[in-house]
Amino acid sequence: MSGDDDTDGSGGLKVFINYRRDDTGGEARLVYDRLAQHFGSKNVFLDVVSIESGMQWLEQLKLQGRSCGAFLALIGRDWTPSMKARARARVVEPIDDYVKVEIETALRRRPAVTVIPVLIGDSTDPPPADELPRSISSLVELQAERVRLDYLDQDVARLIERLERIPEEGPEPPAERPAQHSRRFVPRVVPDVDPAHYEEVLGYMVEEGSVVPLLGSRVNAESSGEQSLPDADQLAADLAQRFDFDGSPNDLAAVAQYVFVTRGSPFLYKTLKQILAVDADASPVHHFFARFPKTLEQLGLPKRYQMIVTTNYDNALECAFDRENEPYDLAVYMASGPDRGKFVHFPYDGAPEAVSVPNHYGKFPIDDYGDLDRTVIIKIHGAVDGNMGDYRWKENYIITEDQYIDYLSTRPTESLVPVQILEKLRGSHCLFLGYNVHDWNLRVFLKRIWRDVAIDAQSWAVERSPDVLEDRFWRRFGVGVIPSGLHDYVSALSASLGPRAETPAEP
Repeated sequence: MSGDDDTDGSGGLKVFINYRRDDTGGEARLVYDRLAQHFGSKNVFLDVVSIESGMQWLEQLKLQGRSCGAFLALIGRDWTPSMKARARARVVEPIDDYVKVEIETALRRRPAVTVIPVLIGDSTDPPPADELPRSISSLVELQAERVRLDYLDQDVARLIERLERIPEEGPEPPAERPAQHSRRFVPRVVPDVDPAHYEEVLGYMVEEGSVVPLLGSRVNAESSGEQSLPDADQLAADLAQRFDFDGSPNDLAAVAQYVFVTRGSPFLYKTLKQILAVDADASPVHHFFARFPKTLEQLGLPKRYQMIVTTNYDNALECAFDRENEPYDLAVYMASGPDRGKFVHFPYDGAPEAVSVPNHYGKFPIDDYGDLDRTVIIKIHGAVDGNMGDYRWKENYIITEDQYIDYLSTRPTESLVPVQILEKLRGSHCLFLGYNVHDWNLRVFLKRIWRDVAIDAQSWAVERSPDVLEDRFWRRFGVGVIPSGLHDYVSALSASLGPRAETPAEP
């Protein structure tokens, strides 16, 4: 089957060719010529051919990128160096990398569009994921095709066969990540909670974007998967058993302090990494928030994004967002390394930056009214060993008694927490999920942010079976207690979203 300008031989498929001119400019034209000969030039987009004089080239790029069914990302040997050079140039002079923007757009549209990396040449390898911006790192998880100049017709013919199958098979599903991050949950309604509560919370989330979820360690323990990360009590008990601790095995800060003092920091941090840096199941809570923006869009509601604060060290929340191809900024408190004592901002699109002057830093995607342009995840007590691009951290925990005391008392909150984050927290409804009132990290957090006084905006804590102590503790901070398991709670929130689509809020 072949096509020309007047014949649609694509089966309705539109193909977009993405490339870097200083990497595969010549090869892109060769690929285009063969695809256009087969499918018809109207069905294949290459900027230097398809954008005619008088057209607004940027608008055409956006339009064609949004409407295509197949997106080919051509990658040559200079693809990664070219991208890095452009990123470095942005530091001196603002410059947009439209190639990267096109890829980001295509990845977010999956599975409606099939994204295919095309390696140009015999010796071109897929770029390492840790050298890519987080916004396009999932590109390397996709099955690639290869086009070699010495076998150009043969390789393009194979690519054409692949493209021809797309209209018949439908678009490819998202690349399978490890099974532990792909679990779904069935919505359930909790009979003991007034349905009006869910409507109230969703009203603040959907209409105002004024709810800040705060995730504690029990969020992990309520995972419905086969392998879950430990909560604070389970982690403390594990450490206590490994290092023969004689005190309370449920006090994580005390157990960590004991290991730190008696065995040394290397033993503590190595063990924490072994326990926490594993491929574990993301929980229903993680999945709910990762899907929330797209869920609103699918329901025809205005998109809203959350600022999510977590005291957990693992990366299960980030993995849930990555799986959904949902953009987010990340802020991590650094308890070690050259930026010790500071938050480091990892933008969705851009280089990491240490927040040296918190009360003047304004680069998070949060406007003056507290509205977010995309999700922001805040890890306030450090994170398990990891990296974002070239920025790496290790032994980065606030976990021992001494560390919590130093974290609480060394300097004013305003000189520690970036002002946009602090203002958003203090001006929002807080939703505490997965906290134990005995946890040091909760007590430190409440004292740090609210100075041991009640939270101004109506807020809630979800506790499966709160006792008298827990109820009194939360009420002291002006927080209402919702008697529900976390899985049941987010399931009920999810189930309550549907009816809101019938009467969408005004944008």
